[in-house]
Amino acid sequence: MIAHSFTRPLRPLLLLAIPLLSCRTGLAQTQDRHASRDHAPRKEREAPVDLYPRELQTLRLYSELVPSVVAIRTLTPRLGSGGPTMESGLGTGVLIGPDCHILTAAHVVDGAAQIIVRTQDGRDRPAERVFTEPGADVALIQLEQPDSELPHATLGDSDRLAVGQDLFVIGNPRGLENTFTAGILSGFRDFAQLYDGTILVEFLQTDAAINSGNSGGPVVDSNGRVVGIASRISTQSGGSEGLGFAVAINPVKQLLALEDRVWTGLGAIYLDHEQLATLFHLDLPGALLVQTVESGGPAHLAGLRGGTIPSRIGAREIVLGGDLVVEFGGQDVCHAECLAGIHEALGKMDHIRVTFLRSGERREAVLDVTQSRRNFLQ
Repeated sequence: MIAHSFTRPLRPLLLLAIPLLSCRTGLAQTQDRHASRDHAPRKEREAPVDLYPRELQTLRLYSELVPSVVAIRTLTPRLGSGGPTMESGLGTGVLIGPDCHILTAAHVVDGAAQIIVRTQDGRDRPAERVFTEPGADVALIQLEQPDSELPHATLGDSDRLAVGQDLFVIGNPRGLENTFTAGILSGFRDFAQLYDGTILVEFLQTDAAINSGNSGGPVVDSNGRVVGIASRISTQSGGSEGLGFAVAINPVKQLLALEDRVWTGLGAIYLDHEQLATLFHLDLPGALLVQTVESGGPAHLAGLRGGTIPSRIGAREIVLGGDLVVEFGGQDVCHAECLAGIHEALGKMDHIRVTFLRSGERREAVLDVTQSRRNFLQ
């Protein structure tokens, strides 16, 4: 999986992952600084008594949904002009169950060394990644100390949507928490991308305003059911231009249903013969360079290690220092196509043998995936 595949351009407009750090400059920086400042007690407000029924419904939707929405702040190691740095990030998530699982966008939390979630009671709570699919821009995180008292949202059915119906977005654009925007469902887009070999990830196009900080936030229908997770915008100016995209919730549910397929908790990128020779002076046809290992996942429990040294190959950011996988589930990592058909075979395995290189030494590990074979949404 290549973590930045969701930044692929749509021509003539530029398709961008919603940047996590655009709040660092100019007016946006001022807004973010003010948004995070301690405020005086909030003014008590009463809704007008003469609202139209449609407005009353929208007010109820917001008040019922917002308790389940969280702000996410991260610290991620990056390679800066002066060397490795820690970069702060901002995003949104939505609680989806009493065990405090939170759906968000993968690009919000990928590679993060620290994840802090602010819930609606104003508390900052540490969280950890549970599942991530960077290509589809979907991630599941969980509070390190679950709180069953926290409210959670209801997931909808994105196959029962129609172009033209109302959609609403709640998020933290530029740090302005609980911003509520409205629009319509403008279309369905699939971008011809399959994940896990079988799952077509569909995107909902909407003109509801989506900006930096909205990433990972819930997109809901008029009944308050989550039908998408805010992912990206298509823009020429860098801001919202009415072309926002959310990962449809039905493919998200498929990605998180792991009863019949495998999840290793391993994030890696494929390196070909030329790249391996240039970076590591190795004469190998191909290998997987481990980028991240999810805490508590099968790869972590088997002892595999992710990278720690941010680097770059051309325009591609990678992290060096992780294990180099040369065999996976009995299959040589000879070229990208070698791995394309392995999903079905892996889905039937309870234990996956991995051969990897660490500090020039050839090692083996066995990933026990029996405990990960579950539906995270149940």
